[in-house]
Amino acid sequence: MSVTKASQLLSLLTLSSTTLPIGAYCYSQGVESAIDQGLIHDEASSIAYFEEVLEMLLVRFELPLLKRLIEHFDQAEQFDDWAQFYRASRESKELLAESQQLAFSLNAWIRDVLKQPVKLKKQLGFVPIYAQLCGELKLNVAEVLTAYTFTVLENQVLAAVKTVPLGQMSGQRILWHLHRLIPQAIQDAMALQDFELSSALPKYAMLSMAHETQYSRLFRS
Repeated sequence: MSVTKASQLLSLLTLSSTTLPIGAYCYSQGVESAIDQGLIHDEASSIAYFEEVLEMLLVRFELPLLKRLIEHFDQAEQFDDWAQFYRASRESKELLAESQQLAFSLNAWIRDVLKQPVKLKKQLGFVPIYAQLCGELKLNVAEVLTAYTFTVLENQVLAAVKTVPLGQMSGQRILWHLHRLIPQAIQDAMALQDFELSSALPKYAMLSMAHETQYSRLFRS
C-alpha cells in the first residue's frame, strides 16, 4: 500500500469512527420509536428492520446522494442543488435538527482539528459537509459509501442493543449479517440514475415525528 493510499484510509477510518466527536451516538434515527411501537423487539425483528433501512433509506437515497455530492464537491451550482435536495428530505423537526447539529459539530472538528476554515453552513445538514470533506481529501467514493453505511447501521444497531435490550453478541450477529449485504448495496446505490433517487419514506418520517412526543426517551431522535 502506498503512503498516499494509507493516508486516505486513515482519514476515512477517522471519519467513520464512533469516537469522532460529533455526537452521533445521541441519536437513534427512529430506532427508539420503532422499539416503542413494537417494530423492533428481538434479534429477528431487528434484522428485518435494519435490512429495510439499508435498502429503502441508504441504497435508494442517502448513498447515491452522497456519491453525487462528493463528485461535485468543487462545483458550486451542482453541489448546492444536491445539498438542498438532501435538506428538503429531512421530513421531521428531529431529523432536521439532528442533521444540523451533526453538521455544526463536524464543522467545529474541521476548524479545530484540521485547522481549516468552515465552508458550508450547518443549515445544509451533515451529509453535504461530510461529502465536501471527503471530496477535498480525495477519498475513494465507493469506500466512502461503504464506511458511511457501516457507521449508520452500527449506530442504529447499538441503539437497539441498548434499548430493546439486546445482548452484545446479538448486536454483533446483526451487524455481521448486515455486513454481508453491504457490498451489493453499494453497487446498487452507485448504479442509480438521478431520476431513481427517492426519499419517500412516510413510515420512517412518522416514527421520527412520534419520537418528539414519546413518553420515555434515551436518544435525541
